[in-house]
Amino acid sequence: METRKSHDNIIAFAIVIILLLLGFVLLRSKLSAPVFQKSPKHLAQQRRVLLLYHTDHEALLKAGREILRQGPKDPMNYRPRGPIHIDGFPVPRGVRIPKVVRKLRPHATLINFNGFVVLQVEEGIMDFGVKIYPEGFKTPNRHFRYGNRELLPGLWYYDDKYDQIPGYGKKIDEVIKTGKWEAPNNTDLTERPNQ
Repeated sequence: METRKSHDNIIAFAIVIILLLLGFVLLRSKLSAPVFQKSPKHLAQQRRVLLLYHTDHEALLKAGREILRQGPKDPMNYRPRGPIHIDGFPVPRGVRIPKVVRKLRPHATLINFNGFVVLQVEEGIMDFGVKIYPEGFKTPNRHFRYGNRELLPGLWYYDDKYDQIPGYGKKIDEVIKTGKWEAPNNTDLTERPNQ
């Protein structure tokens, strides 16, 4: 009789464990489902809309200039510790990053050796962001490119897709004006023009 009771207890315990495991798996799949349903391309489009439409460009320009005021006085002769990116060096410790920049969650916040800020919102295949120039910025050479699209005097949007997709500037102008990617969001940013 006692063996039957202990056998029933073991079965009940096993059922409880199985139900807990199933609940955990279900909960985990529900929480992670939205992350895996979005493609990197879709997330990059959302970040473009955030940067170009939902961000206060005046505040972003002021924030970038504030970073420059707090940063090294002579970026060209500054010797940063750690890795150096092609666009500059990471903002030094002790320099306060304003909230408008933190809300964008840029991949990198850099100070270029020529004396401007680069907010790299995405990197890699979908490289884009903004460059923020101080007042009275002088171009270092005649081949210097500010960016692809001037948002405000001193605030330039840059995007690798300008060089890859014909008519891309019109898509960006539409995002700036309406806050939406072309309906129904079928833009293929990986397509290459016929060459």
